[in-house]
Amino acid sequence: MDRIRWKWAIVIIITILFPMGISMTSTFPTPTVAWADEIGSNEVQGKVVTIQTNVFRKGTIVVKSDQTGKTYTFYVGRRTIYVPHRYPSVQETVKVKYIDDRGFLKATRVEIMQGT
Repeated sequence: MDRIRWKWAIVIIITILFPMGISMTSTFPTPTVAWADEIGSNEVQGKVVTIQTNVFRKGTIVVKSDQTGKTYTFYVGRRTIYVPHRYPSVQETVKVKYIDDRGFLKATRVEIMQGT
């Protein structure tokens, strides 16, 4: 007898919580593409505002976008690829490919645009 009550309790809980879970997920806003005006998905082209790196090749690069005028802070590390193989200077035009890692923009490739 006790086993039947538990089964019914589980069925009732599932029938109540499942619709509540569905309605809660539909009330939260869905993420949208915030960088739709840039040159591509996960790609920004602009001028370097500041660059800070340390001995361990970790740091940040702040880039002001040519398309939107927004500034983006990209985290760089030892896996970041620089083309050509050097750090960019301030006021140089760069094209940054990045990933969004839990809200942090991590640069995977920094290409220094020649002739700018």
